[in-house]
Amino acid sequence: METSQQPPAGGDTSNATPGLVGVSCLLAIVIIVYGVRMYTRIRPVFKLGAPDYLVSAALLCELGVLFNLFTAISLGFGRPEYYLVPGTMVQIRKHLYALGFLGFWASSLARMSIGFMLLRFEASKTWRVVLKILIFTQLCLPISLDVIALIQCRPIRAMWEYVPDAVCWSLPRTQSYTYIYSAIGMLSDIVFAAIPIYFVWSLHRPVLERILISTLMALGLLAATAEACIIYHAYLWNPRESTIRDWMPLFWWYRVEEIGLIFAACTPFLKPLVERVLGRFGTSRFRFVTMELDSIQSSQVTKQEVVVMTGS
Repeated sequence: METSQQPPAGGDTSNATPGLVGVSCLLAIVIIVYGVRMYTRIRPVFKLGAPDYLVSAALLCELGVLFNLFTAISLGFGRPEYYLVPGTMVQIRKHLYALGFLGFWASSLARMSIGFMLLRFEASKTWRVVLKILIFTQLCLPISLDVIALIQCRPIRAMWEYVPDAVCWSLPRTQSYTYIYSAIGMLSDIVFAAIPIYFVWSLHRPVLERILISTLMALGLLAATAEACIIYHAYLWNPRESTIRDWMPLFWWYRVEEIGLIFAACTPFLKPLVERVLGRFGTSRFRFVTMELDSIQSSQVTKQEVVVMTGS
């Protein structure tokens, strides 16, 4: 990729600012929601499990991704290449190359966390098999994508600097893997959102509670929406011809997907907090209540207590 020899019409501006603000706000929200989740899993009884450790690993990977991305932006990623020296371009591409390895794991670990959480439902054997296949697929995806990133160019340093006679994969081949990865991710997100909604509505719970839980679990569809945007931008993206500035939207949509998945993995644990907030507005709490029923079986026992679920 060659640096343009003519100054751009827009001058020395960056297209990173809108995404930087948006993703930073999303990250702040996710960290708060993650903190609520971990607090409810530790207090009053320590009950951390595989889903908690997986989502924690996903968040750590995402922080590593954002460190590399923000560093690349501070070096000039998002500015026209006309204003960047070749040495700086090499450093930017190194950071963008490195963040890909962690990004693959951030999204897959978050999906695996959701999958393990769903395995706790009393599901049929068929549903459990589907979930286990999706979880195994999410384990294999980042491994295969990391291998692809390592063998995509020979020598490997051609990924971040110009190397004479370097051999790299063709654009259609590179894009095809992006499409496959995004399609599998989108399918997984839809299944992970649909399964809990199906089970929640089959339970004898108050309607408002089922709506609340369904809404929280369906937030995983935000990641599916981001996947659709990734496919669209991957179709338009040509890393051999586009300037590095044109890569920015694709990188931001990947971050929205990853952060959205971590958010979806943590939102079900917001249910008690949301209940309390709704209670302040006069909405009844979801609780057990005791009702007294007349007994006709014995003259000695005239009443018995039966615990029933109610939303009133």
